[in-house]
Amino acid sequence: MSTKQLQEKFGAAGLKGGLAEEWLYEKLLNIYEVTDCREDFGYQIDGIDFGIKKDTWVRTYFLDCKGNLKGNSFFVEYSKNTEPGWLWKSKSDRIYHVDVDNNKALWYSLPEMRSALSQVNCCIGPNHGGLCRIDANDKMLKNVIHWMW
Repeated sequence: MSTKQLQEKFGAAGLKGGLAEEWLYEKLLNIYEVTDCREDFGYQIDGIDFGIKKDTWVRTYFLDCKGNLKGNSFFVEYSKNTEPGWLWKSKSDRIYHVDVDNNKALWYSLPEMRSALSQVNCCIGPNHGGLCRIDANDKMLKNVIHWMW
């Protein structure tokens, strides 16, 4: 979806997410061959915004962009309306969390993050409405989270 469509559908949160996607897309173009999946309903249902590929890779990796990086923390959605949240339902290989205002982002392998969070409690504070705040500098996640910019 375009930034405008995201804003119309989700208000301020949609605008923030759309701006993060645009920012990330521009950054990724400098590093990878990028497939933009934002207009494909099937990919959107699966939680996929982009595909990235390098000549040396065997396959394309799919990713989802979240515009919720603030300082060194971000939120993951454990559950939504008593159902599993995007942390468990997404079919992306990687999740990127972006802070457009401060020009920075991080990423992690979604399967690795699921495994790490299943083994230890890295959430900060209580779980609010299915969301859990993660400290990107948590020692338990140092091999999972990768800062990009």
